[in-house]
Amino acid sequence: MTARADAREGLLPVLDALRGAGSDVWEWDVGSDRLSGTWGFARALGYATEAQPWTQAAWDALIHPDDLAAYRRGFELHVQGAQPMYAVRYRMRAADGGWHWVDERGRIVERQPDGLPRRVIGTLTDVSEQVALQAQAEQATQRLQALARHVPGLLFQFRRDADGRASFPYVSERCEALLGVGADAMQRDAAAMLRKVERVQRERMLASIDESARTLAPWQLQFCLWRGGEQRCLRGSATPQRDADGGVTWHGYLEDVSELLEMEQAQRDKLAAEAASRSKSEFLSHMSHELRTPLNAVLGFAQLLEIDRVSPPTAAQRDKLRLIRESGTHLLRMIGDLLDLSRIETGRLALQSEAVSLSALAGEVVEMMQVEAERSGVALAAELSPPGLPCARADATRLRQVLLNLLSNAIKYNRPGGRAWLALHAGTGGDADRVGVSVRDDGPGIAADEMARLFEPFFRGRRGHGAIEGAGIGLTVTQALVDAMGGRIEARSRPGEGSVFAVWLPVAGADRPA
Repeated sequence: MTARADAREGLLPVLDALRGAGSDVWEWDVGSDRLSGTWGFARALGYATEAQPWTQAAWDALIHPDDLAAYRRGFELHVQGAQPMYAVRYRMRAADGGWHWVDERGRIVERQPDGLPRRVIGTLTDVSEQVALQAQAEQATQRLQALARHVPGLLFQFRRDADGRASFPYVSERCEALLGVGADAMQRDAAAMLRKVERVQRERMLASIDESARTLAPWQLQFCLWRGGEQRCLRGSATPQRDADGGVTWHGYLEDVSELLEMEQAQRDKLAAEAASRSKSEFLSHMSHELRTPLNAVLGFAQLLEIDRVSPPTAAQRDKLRLIRESGTHLLRMIGDLLDLSRIETGRLALQSEAVSLSALAGEVVEMMQVEAERSGVALAAELSPPGLPCARADATRLRQVLLNLLSNAIKYNRPGGRAWLALHAGTGGDADRVGVSVRDDGPGIAADEMARLFEPFFRGRRGHGAIEGAGIGLTVTQALVDAMGGRIEARSRPGEGSVFAVWLPVAGADRPA
């Protein structure tokens, strides 16, 4: 009994200190299975400690079922001597049914002759608030980690001690994807990233860090490094703060801007190209107007000389005047095409949308081209009255220009004794709300490798070389005009079998968008 009293006396200062720290002190007499203690915690849970028969079984009944096995295992290890004391955290049910987190610590202070515990003393502490705060902190950490995983760049902390030693206390998971260096390697060796930066830019980076540390101004830098055998451009920014020990810590963000810089460069190139195109179009427009005035004068004087009755031209002179007139007319047509191309490229082409009778318009065009066809030795035929042909929604003047150009090409690029056809078509199937015009010839055809470039400006292909006149913009203008009228143009050709060009236009009054 004296030894027990001495042991109890020795524990009193410790127990008093624990009570002062907010912990309840308890004692379990194993032989009588009686629990006694201060029980402030039990009262706080709503239990009347005076009326409560506190046995170990009664206490176990208040422990959350999911925690009971761990509680017993911790105590058993202490009984076996594996631990000098036991410490467990578990949930305990309050009188109102709610759960409180508690930390229980205990130690066997007296054993029976067989080594089993006779008397155990311990403490009980309510840690519900601490657990809640810890859970909130873990949730906040998880949210930050999720944010760091999903942001496209790299979050980091960079520290430089007062003696100049550098380190990365924190880098997010995207470190390796962005820099080609793992987070662990970065934290072990702050220079791992610097070694991937080009030497000149590395010196610039170190100088910018020095300046930010000296002035505590935000750090910002764009630099390039090598990652996976390719050069990538990165942009970083960070806010510095002076630490109590004289060091500086930067909290920052780093992102790969390689694609962004490429897009910005592409946009600058596009704007430059558009500006150059506008300048070219304005130049073409100005020069075309300047050329038309003297050219019209030349053509006018040539026509006057041809019909001069006072001094009629000789046969040789008439041939030369005819050549002047034909060449001038061709040049005027080219100038007109250049003007149209300029208007199309600058968006200044005005169109008049109206219902157009294709039969009437195509008939006019065929009649206009008969003389040219006869002069070239090409038979010109037309099919102008298919049954049920609706009117087209188009600009009559521009549609006439389209058909004249297609028929002119069918004649110009034909063979001696060849044929050219113009036919009208009512749309069927998916083109039921379209009406079509096709121009076909049985000339030499177009090579397959040239078909893809057929509508490019100034492309004439192999058939355009030699004595055949043209600048290679007629089909470009034709396609642009058809597109502007809400239609489409198709081309088919095989070498030796001729070519077919088909224009499909919206039917007047159709609801289909152009």
